[in-house]
Amino acid sequence: MTNLWYEITASVPPAETEAVADVMRGVAPGGVTIEEPIDILGPEMGFSVRSGEPNLVRAWLPASELGAILVSNLREAMQRWPQVELTAKPIYEEDWAVNWREFFGVVETGGRLIVVPTWIEHQPAPGQLVIHLDPGRAFGTGHHETTRLCLAALERHVTAGASVLDVGTGSGILSIGAKLLGAGQVDAIDIDPTAAEVAAENARANAVDVNIGSGTLEPGTLTRTYDIVVANISAAANTALAPVFAEAAHTGAVLILSGLLEENVGDVATGLAPWFDRTNLLVDREWALVEFRRKPR
Repeated sequence: MTNLWYEITASVPPAETEAVADVMRGVAPGGVTIEEPIDILGPEMGFSVRSGEPNLVRAWLPASELGAILVSNLREAMQRWPQVELTAKPIYEEDWAVNWREFFGVVETGGRLIVVPTWIEHQPAPGQLVIHLDPGRAFGTGHHETTRLCLAALERHVTAGASVLDVGTGSGILSIGAKLLGAGQVDAIDIDPTAAEVAAENARANAVDVNIGSGTLEPGTLTRTYDIVVANISAAANTALAPVFAEAAHTGAVLILSGLLEENVGDVATGLAPWFDRTNLLVDREWALVEFRRKPR
């Protein structure tokens, strides 16, 4: 039987996007997506971002009595941003995944990694490493600045046999990229079971071995440490997970964090300061990636 959902779309000025997305994450069990206004220029030219236009933040809620209550709660919460337009429409789950495809083209990350949707035929250049991806309902396509920043950081830091923990794996794009770059054991986790399923499917499509699970990470739950820990999640989540990152990273390990705005970097770095030294900051438009080194344990 086809499942019916509410697709919630907020048209948001760029400066308010992260705050609105955080509110929507609070009620949406499957997380949210953030879509910037882009023009697909073709498989060779990639895409361009249209400046000055609002972003679209989307979430999906079950079309049930509870879902209707959550939509009402969202409308009330959005009153703090009068400029935000919120719409809700019913959508069938089978259409949900297919409709994604019209937005995605080939993404050149600027290095060896290239992201190619599974429904597009593309001939890579010599030396390029192809991530074949079908994001479905999971975050991580390579189009967003934070994903591209993370892929570039993995290219800088992954060495043959390196162990990697991918927190908030989404589509699995970062884990797959790490394996293609030569990483050894790669473990990935996402709070959303659907995202974990999508990541596992994408790993199989790329013929890479990634240990993928769903759930939350709490202090004391990890059984090993890693050479690299990467998390492309929100600033608040990165800060809240600081003790977990500290347990996951052995002395000298690299911590790669993104999913945060440049204005939030200071707060995140302060939260990590007891365990990590900040070593690098990269910014793409308003989005930031921060690299850290684990202090002696």
